Amino acid sequence: MRSGIRLLPLCLAIALACTAYAKPAANGAPRKDPTLKHPADEFVLCRGNAVPEFPGIAPIGKASERPTAPADVQADLADLSKVGISVFDGHVEIRHADQWTFADHVSYDHDHDTWQALGNVKYQDNTVRLTADRADGDRGKDITTLSTQSQRIQYQLRNTRGNGQGDHGKVEGDQESFWDATWSTCDPQDRKWEIHADQVDMDRTTNVGTAHGATVKIGNVPVLYLPWMSFSLDNERKSGLLTPSFGMSERSGFMLSVPYYFNLAPNYDATLTGRYFGDRGLMLDGQFRYITASHGQGIINATWLPDDRQVHRDRGSLDIQTVTSFTPQFYALTDIHHVSDPGYLQDFSEQPFANAIGLLSSTAGVYGRGRYWTAGLYVQDWQITDPNLTKALEPFRRTPDLWFRWNQPFGEHLELGVRSEAVRFEHDELPGGSRTDFYPYVATPFSSAAWYVRPELGYRYTRYQLEQPVAPGDSTSPSRGMPIASVDAGAFFERDANLFGHAFINTLEPRLYYLYVPYRNQDDLPVFDTQQYSFAWDQLFRTNTFAGADRQTNANQLTAAITTRLLDASDGHEWFNASIGQIRYFQPPRVLLPGDPYAALGRSDLAVNANLALDDHWTMGAEYLYDPHSGRSDLFGVRAQYHFGHGGIVSVGYRYRPDLIRQSDVSFIYPLNENWRLLGRWNYSLLDHSTLEGLAGVEWQDCCMAVRALARRYIHDTSGDKDTAIFLEIELKGLGSLGRDTGTLLERDILGYSR
Repeated sequence: MRSGIRLLPLCLAIALACTAYAKPAANGAPRKDPTLKHPADEFVLCRGNAVPEFPGIAPIGKASERPTAPADVQADLADLSKVGISVFDGHVEIRHADQWTFADHVSYDHDHDTWQALGNVKYQDNTVRLTADRADGDRGKDITTLSTQSQRIQYQLRNTRGNGQGDHGKVEGDQESFWDATWSTCDPQDRKWEIHADQVDMDRTTNVGTAHGATVKIGNVPVLYLPWMSFSLDNERKSGLLTPSFGMSERSGFMLSVPYYFNLAPNYDATLTGRYFGDRGLMLDGQFRYITASHGQGIINATWLPDDRQVHRDRGSLDIQTVTSFTPQFYALTDIHHVSDPGYLQDFSEQPFANAIGLLSSTAGVYGRGRYWTAGLYVQDWQITDPNLTKALEPFRRTPDLWFRWNQPFGEHLELGVRSEAVRFEHDELPGGSRTDFYPYVATPFSSAAWYVRPELGYRYTRYQLEQPVAPGDSTSPSRGMPIASVDAGAFFERDANLFGHAFINTLEPRLYYLYVPYRNQDDLPVFDTQQYSFAWDQLFRTNTFAGADRQTNANQLTAAITTRLLDASDGHEWFNASIGQIRYFQPPRVLLPGDPYAALGRSDLAVNANLALDDHWTMGAEYLYDPHSGRSDLFGVRAQYHFGHGGIVSVGYRYRPDLIRQSDVSFIYPLNENWRLLGRWNYSLLDHSTLEGLAGVEWQDCCMAVRALARRYIHDTSGDKDTAIFLEIELKGLGSLGRDTGTLLERDILGYSR
């Protein structure tokens, strides 16, 4: 018969450093041990723990309760006859606050407040679980030492995958130390990687582990030695040296990056990285991030490469992105980008067509918003990033731009609004000026569940103050004013449908949009920031074909469009939708940008969109523009994606614009089994008979480790020059990765990729 006794903490605190489990559930079944549940199932392939769960044990309290909580002791035999000594034998269990200790033999010295556990020692609390041959505890010093004779100490962190062994150990409050120790997140019988160290310390208050005299081994091969290293026990950010990365590029040669992370405060941190390029030299790369109590935040990135060996000059970049909130209604934004020279991005960016746009924009401003209004005051500057562009092609600076928008309903059938802007344009080589644009309007919407109609009437007035006229004899204060009238109307029809034995709801949604804007000659107006939209579905319902206030199209036109949908009758899931629409011009558009040819059009392109989602596996979409005047396609695009088992994805796309684009794009993730998968992307220009980007790789993943090897060939500038990059990443889960980070690249290139 087992003996049971309750000892007050002042008399007996046997399990101060040994830790415990809660009581069994009411039905007698033990609760499941909360072993790691990592986001995105990072350790989903793991099979077991270094120290398996102790059956029937669950935590019963908190560590903060140890000073006052009693200790319950159960044993086969209890000897309390000796003065100052209590002895327990046979299946001894001690429960105290959050602690649980098991041993074959336990003795407690009341005079010195020490205890000793011998034989088959098991030890658990809310954070750690371990086994040893012997444990010696000192209540006064809050220390427990652990040792073994027949085998090494085994330990397992209960809230993460961290586990390992030690020759001997010590538990002191919330800190554990093990000597001649190991640490890993791998399964105990399959150590893909492991840290071997003279000493491993784990601080459970900060969740930081440190290893002294540490050797990182992959398999049995040492790959890294550090006299001291720190690592996170819970995947949270901690100061310290991050894992180095390396790679190879045709433009820069061998690349090695060594980052150091500074966890400066809960609301700001910094990372300083040394990047060595074999063909260029050493670059310093710094990042500073912060968050303020008023919901402000910011990121500052800066790089500096002194004396690039290829171009023989200093190079660098600066990026500042901040949000500063003054009140719930007012805030400031900065988005500043600068590079040392026009060729910087093509040399150091790994993005395809890094300088294809050829420009960097920088803005800074203050903004406000209310229930019915928004406003802003900002400045904007530009920098050319394509060595082939001249300064004259740089856009105008805004110094500054003030805008205000207001839209408010008054009752159910009246809506008033204003869109306005005042901006100053400046340029180093072109004459600038100021522009004021003002558009008040009134709308009278009516609607029901089956239809809607929205008439709108406004007046647009734009005035300039120019440094010099557009043409000799023109005014330096030109202006333009015209009314803009539109009516937008639509209806919704639906019916029950049955296809392939499945119940659907089929909708039919016709829409008419009439727009009238009288013609005004605008040849005396400058072009500061205005471009014509490429025709697409959205153009069917715009009041202006130009982006920017320097041109306002004339219009006397009617858009007719219709959409149909196929919805699942049970849950509303949209299986299919298709739309078709076209503009009928009663008077052809006559307003042009300088140099654009005039075309007397009677109809716009016919625009068609369609999307199909057959099930959880198949999704498809298509867009099409047909030019009725030339009888040819102006745009054709199709895409399809198939999801198959174990995370496999195949995506196929094709896009065509006459004389501009004929591109195919194929990407895939093909799982061979639960450990291996193939990755790839091929973006090909049929017009140029050239690969724009090719990516091929393989990924192997196990419980605690992943290896990714990629080869990438891509065009990196507008001249068509190509670069080849090799990526090799070895991820040690819970510790870091060796090699070049491939995550951002794969998520961008392969639709649906995730780790």
